[in-house]
Amino acid sequence: MARSDEVIRVLFVEDAFDQAIVVKAFLGGMGGFHVVHAQDGERAAQLVRSEAWDLLVTDLNLPGIDGFELCRIAKSAHPDLPILAVTGYTGAHYQEQAFRAGATDLLTKPLEKEGFRAKVGELTGRSVGPARPSVLAVSALVGDAEMGCAGALLRHKRDGADVTIVVLNGDEAGAGGVGLVAAKQAAEVLGARVLVDEDALDDTQRRVAFMQRVVKDLRPKVAYVPAMDDGHPARREAFRIARAATAGVPVVLAYQTATTGHEFRPSRFQDVADVLVDKMEALTCYADAGLQRLDLSPRMAQAYARYWGRLQRFSEVEAFELVRAPE
Repeated sequence: MARSDEVIRVLFVEDAFDQAIVVKAFLGGMGGFHVVHAQDGERAAQLVRSEAWDLLVTDLNLPGIDGFELCRIAKSAHPDLPILAVTGYTGAHYQEQAFRAGATDLLTKPLEKEGFRAKVGELTGRSVGPARPSVLAVSALVGDAEMGCAGALLRHKRDGADVTIVVLNGDEAGAGGVGLVAAKQAAEVLGARVLVDEDALDDTQRRVAFMQRVVKDLRPKVAYVPAMDDGHPARREAFRIARAATAGVPVVLAYQTATTGHEFRPSRFQDVADVLVDKMEALTCYADAGLQRLDLSPRMAQAYARYWGRLQRFSEVEAFELVRAPE
């Protein structure tokens, strides 16, 4: 059983990328877990043989070495290793086969966030308290959320929330992976995580499905989206997709980008003076990675904050349009 101050090492095996990012988000939100993802049984078998793990979470239907064989390999290498098998099949014989192979427990897809987290806590000896509130920020292009609402995200993080940034559009994100690398680095500065379905970056229908799935799984209390009046087509589309997907989210706020139009009429303001340096540090990750976009300049973030601050006793603030809030 792990002590509360130990980092839990989890080997997570899943070949379906869309499911992998959601489950990694479940684990990431628990705190104190280091998750290594393998997309096939061969790679997972190498890792389970060569390294020490506190938990193996594996899909059973894997290409090559399937989950059943992986369970047997894991039990041979580490007899005391707890194994959580997950599957979309509900047949009793399928589940019995998993237990015979060495699975400690089994969950059926689709996975439910709190049930999954509770089972992981049970198997690792890490108690799982009440779920922390979830906050979601939607970027059309990489860096949009960091420029538009990173200060607010830092505030949420300080208040104990799990913060997730979703990138929807290919554009710079697909430019040799430079944008996505920088986005992950920036997220680390903010204490957030990034979710990207790379197969959806250039496919509108997949973006819609991806966005819907993320909102369903994370159940955010607050969502930040690009403003409706924007001159960039990807940002306009991101607003439409995000607004529809977040229909059940209690609070939805729209942030400004470099191409936001004159119809942007903010009514909510967040003082970010004490976190502006951290926001600017996150934005430097893009230039450091070689992504030269003037709209991601740290100085631009400071200029925006001071511009809107003239309406708030000359502080440094982020400005938001209210899309939805409780009456």
